[in-house]
Amino acid sequence: MLRFQLQQIHILSLGRYFLPLPKLTDLQLKLLSAHLEGRGFSVRPGSGPRKRIALKGAQRIAIDGRLGLASSGDDLLDAIAPAVPELLASPKEGVGKIASDGAARYFSLKRSGASVELQLFPRLESLRTWTFLRKDGMCGLTPDEASVLKQLLGRASPTSQVECVTAGPRQGSTPLQVGRKVYYKSAVAVTEFLSSLRTVGSGRADSASYLPRDSVMELRGAQVETRIRMEELGEWCYLG
Repeated sequence: MLRFQLQQIHILSLGRYFLPLPKLTDLQLKLLSAHLEGRGFSVRPGSGPRKRIALKGAQRIAIDGRLGLASSGDDLLDAIAPAVPELLASPKEGVGKIASDGAARYFSLKRSGASVELQLFPRLESLRTWTFLRKDGMCGLTPDEASVLKQLLGRASPTSQVECVTAGPRQGSTPLQVGRKVYYKSAVAVTEFLSSLRTVGSGRADSASYLPRDSVMELRGAQVETRIRMEELGEWCYLG
């Protein structure tokens, strides 16, 4: 099983700190809120379910428990790191919780004939954050997100291809300028994509593959496994 590793990401060009967290249960979110209040923060509900805003002086921490992410303009480790052991000691969510609920926090699928559109819901590798990660030569894909991708696409045939972004050119690639760096929109074999998929703190940047900017992947002729083994996500996801 994947073990949770606390790893803060400072996206310099965005001027923000991000801390990937487990996908939190209601109990874990209450524990984290109580921990922050004990450190002098005022904690209030955010703009959506399982979202919280913690304020202390000039520091503002946004927490998305459903997504599994905390962010701030200031370093997050002093405020949140001491709470992590208690969060990880929390039991997984109740008996009878169906795996599809946990899987829905990672992806959705649309089928049209032989084509499948895979929409992923990563913590950081999407939209505006994706652009700043590429500008800084960083990666925000967490190990559990990579594991879900490998479970979804692991049964694809050797000839199946996927549209993605690569650090180096492939045959038929289109250059993609992001800041001062050049990436490539490429169609690569699913097996190559999975083997070169870069995650937080791992993978060679010069041979890496990344999700597309919108985290949507068009798959044609590829077999997609729709049942995710949530137990393989370990402490990164407490639903299952």
